[in-house]
Amino acid sequence: MIAPRPFMVERGHRDGVAPDEWIGYEFAKVKRTYDFLNLPDRVEIAYFNDGHMIDGRGTFAFLDRHLRWTSTR
Repeated sequence: MIAPRPFMVERGHRDGVAPDEWIGYEFAKVKRTYDFLNLPDRVEIAYFNDGHMIDGRGTFAFLDRHLRWTSTR
């Protein structure tokens, strides 16, 4: 329901919610939809080496790119 709007996922490798493989599998379904819509640059996943938290580095760049949002880091 979110497509064609930009969609970003952050994933900590040590997040206990689900294994990376499950997250990757589910994300691949979303990515495929965006690819079929010829919008592959509007969907992204950023992995980082930590737990269930916000890393932000990939997300800030994504926001800058798609929303012309300037972070106040």
